[in-house]
Amino acid sequence: MRQVPLVALLVIAFLAGGGLFLSFFGWDHLHTIRLLEQNPAVTEGRVVGKATRALSRGGQSSKLVVEYTPAGHAAITKAFDVDGPTYRAAVATGKARVTYLPEDPAVSLITKFAVLPFQILVGFGALMVLAGLSCLGYAMRGGAKGPASGPPA
Repeated sequence: MRQVPLVALLVIAFLAGGGLFLSFFGWDHLHTIRLLEQNPAVTEGRVVGKATRALSRGGQSSKLVVEYTPAGHAAITKAFDVDGPTYRAAVATGKARVTYLPEDPAVSLITKFAVLPFQILVGFGALMVLAGLSCLGYAMRGGAKGPASGPPA
């Protein structure tokens, strides 16, 4: 078997590993959103914590910590990423509307985010994995040769 240079292996690992991470992250959010659209239950939660932080390119990231009690279950305290209007309304009232799965109340959301960014993550992740596999095939066929080690001319 041909020895693949370390740099080629690092590029392949970055593309494949990063692509898998992005794809699974996006897919997990899409799956959660789909489940919550099919069979939702709703309860009112109490805001027990809040945080905001400035983003590097402007804007702001907001997080609420909410305690909610699903029907027939013990109280659950969970941190949620939320949009600006949801954050402001929840802080003003001290309450937030929590949508959760009746069979698994820990699967829950406060803000329904757009699905397009998560779809883009899945697609971009898949492209990265394909690029990594293509690089691996190229490297294994001998396209990524190390320094020339043949006899001098």
